[in-house]
Amino acid sequence: MNELVLHVTDEQQARLEQQARLHGFDTPNDYLLSLIEEDEPTKEDLLTGFREGWAAAMTGDTIPASKLREFIESDE
Repeated sequence: MNELVLHVTDEQQARLEQQARLHGFDTPNDYLLSLIEEDEPTKEDLLTGFREGWAAAMTGDTIPASKLREFIESDE
């Protein structure tokens, strides 16, 4: 395994730690590794998601925007 050393200022270190916590990671190292290990969605993945969303919208399987806003704000 190779080791990568990243030189950052104190301010940059604090921002990395803040971003790690914001995205649910315990350490900046875990957060940074997730950025390079994240799988990019394929075209088929995107189309499948769109088709599922479109089908839900066409059948009325939706929630009001106000409920979505409440859900998003409750997770903060």
